[in-house]
Amino acid sequence: MKKVLMLMTVSFLSLSVYGQWGSGWGDDDGDSGDDSSTETTEDGSGASESTGSGAESTSSELTVPTIGTHYDDAPDPRYEPTQTVDDGRPLMEDGVVVTPPFLREADVKFKRRIWRRIDVRQKLNKAFTWPRNPVIKNIYELAVQGKVKAYMNDSLATYYTPEDAWQRGSYTDVIEIPTPGYEDDPTMNVFKEVAIPFVWEDIKQIELMEDWIFDYKHSELRPRIIAVAPIYTRQIGGLSIDQSLFWLDMKDLRPWLAKSEVYNRYNDAARISWDDVFNHYRLFDSYIVKTTDWDDQYIANKSEFRQDGLAALLEGEKIKNDLFMFEHDLWEY
Repeated sequence: MKKVLMLMTVSFLSLSVYGQWGSGWGDDDGDSGDDSSTETTEDGSGASESTGSGAESTSSELTVPTIGTHYDDAPDPRYEPTQTVDDGRPLMEDGVVVTPPFLREADVKFKRRIWRRIDVRQKLNKAFTWPRNPVIKNIYELAVQGKVKAYMNDSLATYYTPEDAWQRGSYTDVIEIPTPGYEDDPTMNVFKEVAIPFVWEDIKQIELMEDWIFDYKHSELRPRIIAVAPIYTRQIGGLSIDQSLFWLDMKDLRPWLAKSEVYNRYNDAARISWDDVFNHYRLFDSYIVKTTDWDDQYIANKSEFRQDGLAALLEGEKIKNDLFMFEHDLWEY
């Protein structure tokens, strides 16, 4: 009997505790143990209000701000954010020209001058058309703004004024326009000459004039770029003829190129300039179009190669191979 009374007493106490604490922690039918309460709004939806934290949840949807697209915005003029001095790397604006070692005239035992062209449309030369710092634009603006002398030919003797350099490549064209008051009658159209200014985007090639010198003191064959010329294509009588805008002395260009950054496809941590591309690393692909000869003509203009462009390219490769074999045969193995 005593055991029965004890079991009934325990059961009664358990029901009392259950009634005080509810059916469980956080149950919606009872109090959750804290000071939070549920209020019913006018539209019937329940909103939970917490007096402990003071935060209110008024909607279950995420509010997204209006951002818009910026695909057509002007690109940042720099390849990276503005560089600071604290990153440990030198500023590109402080770039200096690294002069080649002194070379005595008596140590020059062999020299060969060649002309080669860089086609910026080739895959290996994509860095030349880097949108944030295209070298063809820099070279053209240095000449037309009068910062660097623009010479008439590769002799580097006579030069253009900046105004004359700006007019180089421009031409006049005849267009048909309607007569005022007779726009609907095509038989009343008149012809008018208009001037078409030259734009740097028309430059598709760069020509280099360089000397290959064998240094007797250091026993090496190395090139030195003498001058640079932008090349554009001009239509004359239905024929496409490549012409040089002007020639620029590399010695005048190097101080500007040393401060101009170029995209480095090999290492993002290494900053290189256009002076490094041309005069140190030679990170470009090119082909030879001319060498010193008795007639001083381009290979493509000679009679045996005039009608055969492939033969002209092979002749340029032959000149390149001759330079390689000359250096190779200087040594005994």
